[in-house]
Amino acid sequence: MQTSPVSRFSRLLHFTLATCLVLGLTAAMAFAQLETEPHPLDTFIKGITNFSEPTGIRGTVRYLEKDRQTLWLDWEQRSDERPLFDSGWKLVPGEATLAVQPRDSEQWEKLLNLSKGLPLELIVQDDGKGHRHILSYQDISGGPKVPL
Repeated sequence: MQTSPVSRFSRLLHFTLATCLVLGLTAAMAFAQLETEPHPLDTFIKGITNFSEPTGIRGTVRYLEKDRQTLWLDWEQRSDERPLFDSGWKLVPGEATLAVQPRDSEQWEKLLNLSKGLPLELIVQDDGKGHRHILSYQDISGGPKVPL
């Protein structure tokens, strides 16, 4: 029994439509997945600049901005190993700078005596308003750690 040309065309048309539908759904799912997954660089930057919990940082004094009471650091390392921050130090890539603020005016007066290039280890935390406050800091320029 021979099939009519219209019947063959109809099956071919159905097959073509089904294939297009499957390919279209696959492309739509792939596009939706791309939109929901953040870029790896965004994830990295959000992670390294997250100070919602006390965070250990190491760096050298770059600049003291007196009118804004801000200490600028050449930021070199970060640790999330709470509470002592004795390990888990990771390098911060590139030439990163980080601005931190003193917790109070007494701490600011002590910070004013720091010299440019002095290596420090600090514990900082975001106050929820976008300011990273220094909870504690110490000079690590040599020898055992001695609190300032």
